[in-house]
Amino acid sequence: MFRRVVQWIGWLVVFLPEIGIAQNLIPNGGFEEYRNCPRQDNLLKEATPWFNPNGASPDFYHQCFPSAQMELPPHTGQGLARLFLDANWSEYLAAPLKEPLKAGECYFFELFIATPTPSRYLTGTIGAHFSENPLQSAGKELFTANPQVLDQALDIGIPKLHWEQISGYVKAKGGERFVTIGSYEKSPAFLGFFYLFIDDVSLLPIETDLGRDTTLCGRKSTLRLNATTPGATDYRWQDGSSSPTFLVNKPGTYSVTVTTPCKVLHDTIKVSYILDFDLGRDTTLCEGQLFTLKAPPNLPPIYHWQDGSRMTAYPVTQAGTYSLQIEQGSCVVADTIQIRYVLPPRLNLGLDQNLCGAEVFTIRPEYAEGKFSWQDQTPEIERTVGNSGQFRASVTNDCATVSDTVRVSYSDCGCVVHTPDLFTPNADGQNDRFQPLACGDITLKSLAVFNRWGELIFYTTQFPFEWDGTYQGKACPIGIYGWQIYYDLRQGNGFSAQQKKGALSLIR
Repeated sequence: MFRRVVQWIGWLVVFLPEIGIAQNLIPNGGFEEYRNCPRQDNLLKEATPWFNPNGASPDFYHQCFPSAQMELPPHTGQGLARLFLDANWSEYLAAPLKEPLKAGECYFFELFIATPTPSRYLTGTIGAHFSENPLQSAGKELFTANPQVLDQALDIGIPKLHWEQISGYVKAKGGERFVTIGSYEKSPAFLGFFYLFIDDVSLLPIETDLGRDTTLCGRKSTLRLNATTPGATDYRWQDGSSSPTFLVNKPGTYSVTVTTPCKVLHDTIKVSYILDFDLGRDTTLCEGQLFTLKAPPNLPPIYHWQDGSRMTAYPVTQAGTYSLQIEQGSCVVADTIQIRYVLPPRLNLGLDQNLCGAEVFTIRPEYAEGKFSWQDQTPEIERTVGNSGQFRASVTNDCATVSDTVRVSYSDCGCVVHTPDLFTPNADGQNDRFQPLACGDITLKSLAVFNRWGELIFYTTQFPFEWDGTYQGKACPIGIYGWQIYYDLRQGNGFSAQQKKGALSLIR
């Protein structure tokens, strides 16, 4: 494929001519041009190259001569045409195409109509016929031709003097050179005559052209690709996006698939950059860390760093803004990077701890500089622990991440279940319940209480594993009671099942 190279100074957006909708093959489709300003009815011939193909008398109006016959403003511009349709009277508009239609190719036809009498509009009769030779007749009746485009959508419910679209697809047999617009299927009934204003007639080839392969200056140059296609129902770019346009901001191959009711189109374009470089993202370094900025290799351009130096590698020694401008031919590309230095984060969770019995310990970091997090996702910075283990945390900043661990152990003095010898369930708020206690390496599983005859009077497998001195809702008498506890003891990475029995005194 032929390659077009476009060069641009600086890092501004590169604007190449967008490939828009193809040229309208209908000459003077908006009735803007005229040979002589029309000052009366029946002057279609003044809107060259439009002509009257039969013995009727179509009209042409233009705002060069305001007329009451122009009952509404043109759809666009300043001119429009008008047809009168009656029983045995059918007016048409005809014009030569700018070029013959190509066999097998698809075209999108469109025009806009408006009428002052919608109740008389004939659905399924207004359309366009394309032919190799012009339709001609000395009479004023309907042409006996099969139009390639015929309105089936509009009906008598359209608003009065409101522009409505008629459109359709034309698949050419080849060699069609003329278009004739008017009524083809039926004429109005007696006293059913009506006027029809027409404007903005167009016939567009169904094609998609992204343009030739293109070369831009650098990464800050962009190119908007335009795949707009007449009558398209879907656009699909290489990344799955579905807009008619696509903004290119990096080198690569770009493709689009355009779906129309007539055919599916594909096109591809390759976009290259002369100077494909950047200095990278803004960067944060630790104090004392070395860093070097590098120009792109294997290129023979001229380099200019922010201090005027021209080396290909620039050592960074302090915080600041660094920029590099590269020139190659008329292409100038620049990029900037911000470098900052920060101190490394610091963390100290404190000393390891050896605990006994039911002791607990609150870990309070001596210092934690940076974004703090525990390895097990505990949300609070300070945490109270009552079991053996290694508790690890880290702090992070833009420079680095550092970690620290504190070890908690109950192994030096043993981990046992502690139980009171007596309790006083007299509702005085002191020692009202029998409740065993243990260190964090012990997990209680059940608590059972027996009377002096060995009968089970209380049993639970639920926290908080405590007895309130009652049986079946009644206070138990003073005396000696037995208890039995089952529990799991953490040993290294595993657990062992244990039990403990004893006696307690209930007094009041």
